[in-house]
Amino acid sequence: MNKAKEIVSGYANLVKSSLNLTTEQEEELFNARIEICNGCENNINNTCKLCGCILAAKTKSLYSSCPDKPKKW
Repeated sequence: MNKAKEIVSGYANLVKSSLNLTTEQEEELFNARIEICNGCENNINNTCKLCGCILAAKTKSLYSSCPDKPKKW
């Protein structure tokens, strides 16, 4: 997937989520992802040390996946 598309998607969904414009299913997915990231050793101050992404946005991008091997989400 195009990295720019992932970034735009993540930040757009971050805004939509804060305005309650996402679906219940999307919120469940976002919450499950951030919960996994919160317990991950690669989470350094809410930034993934593997890819450098801000996790608040990355976990909300429907086009992104965990960069770890094996992927956690």
